[in-house]
Amino acid sequence: MADSGTVNLNKYSECLEYIESYWEKLRIHSPHDHGTLIGLPRPFLTANHAIFQEMYYWDSFFISVGLKFTPFAHHIVDMTENLLYLFERFGRIPNASRFYFLSRSQPPFLTSMIKLSLEVLEAQGASHHETRNFLERGYLIAQKEYWSIWRGKQFPDQREMKRYLSRYFDLNIWHNAAEAESGWDMTPRFENRCLDFLAVDLNSLLFQYESDFMDFSKIVGDGEFEGWKRRRERRREVMNEVLWDAEKNFFFDFDLAHERRSTFYSLAGFFPLWAGITTPEQSSRMVELSLQKFEYDFGLATTEEWKPAQGEVHKQWAWPNGWAPLHWIVVEGLARQGFEKEATRLATKWLDLVNRIYLQNNTNFEKYDVVRGERAVEDRYPDQLGFGWTNGVFLSFVNFLKEGKFEKTPHHRR
Repeated sequence: MADSGTVNLNKYSECLEYIESYWEKLRIHSPHDHGTLIGLPRPFLTANHAIFQEMYYWDSFFISVGLKFTPFAHHIVDMTENLLYLFERFGRIPNASRFYFLSRSQPPFLTSMIKLSLEVLEAQGASHHETRNFLERGYLIAQKEYWSIWRGKQFPDQREMKRYLSRYFDLNIWHNAAEAESGWDMTPRFENRCLDFLAVDLNSLLFQYESDFMDFSKIVGDGEFEGWKRRRERRREVMNEVLWDAEKNFFFDFDLAHERRSTFYSLAGFFPLWAGITTPEQSSRMVELSLQKFEYDFGLATTEEWKPAQGEVHKQWAWPNGWAPLHWIVVEGLARQGFEKEATRLATKWLDLVNRIYLQNNTNFEKYDVVRGERAVEDRYPDQLGFGWTNGVFLSFVNFLKEGKFEKTPHHRR
């Protein structure tokens, strides 16, 4: 259990008040197509009220991990319904609800959104019939997304590239667009050739899908439990063979062009910890030997230390920047695997940084410099204010320190 007694949560009160007041500003309901904007049937929360009018795929999940503790929790169900609608209409969940994003998706969190929505529906007293219908529909569409998009049934020569593992991809077959699909736009992790890499985070997310499908199958009784278990265990086996480096005690992306594991450290390597792929021995070695490569006084850097070459622009998904969603994955992964002390330390560092910068600027930001404890080093665009997933993760971490656990942490069967 997190030792919240050593953390004064009252010091976050002003930042929490700001977050509470900001949710309504992020709320949008635009049910009709307009220009490049895709109409969505339900209201949603976007990332920043002044710039974005569209709903983003993976942002929606990290907004939701905190939103569930607020009076706006019902919008988690709304956003999940919007994701299901997008797949039903287009056969994919795009990067965001703009027509020009239809060539690519974002890191897949649909099953996680379905689980959060079920929590909300149950908390709101929805009937068994209502929750059952919601799950059956969500389970069906998530399976279609899994097979057609992430396992490559639509484009079998492009998506699944090595035995069982998948890569990020874009219909235009552009490296930079595939990198945008990864959510890490842009990063030195992929060396400007994202299509050449089997991504450890993507395959961890697909392992999570397979775990969730096992749970969903048991509930709906479709007889597919053992099939999903076999697929999940096969992915675990191949990931350990292809992506795990026993000498470095860490998971790395796999470079298809050179038929070797990358040696570049990034927080993507902690996704297997979060997804329940790691053995207890692997988890301990990662925490004892690899975590220190990312941890600074103010939080976790996205990658190992990296600086652009002369004439090259800085990449925002890299050292010294830290991001809310990656902190959440690492902290929850640590908590799930029993490393409560480390999870508490990192959650507190992130809360303290966000809170301190809030008190200086009266707003939260999209990302932060965790080495210097300042606003982030910029890259493709100026640092965004608001900010949806920063606020969501902040609330999630405050609750973690208050309650000593993440609510309804799933048990990952081995």
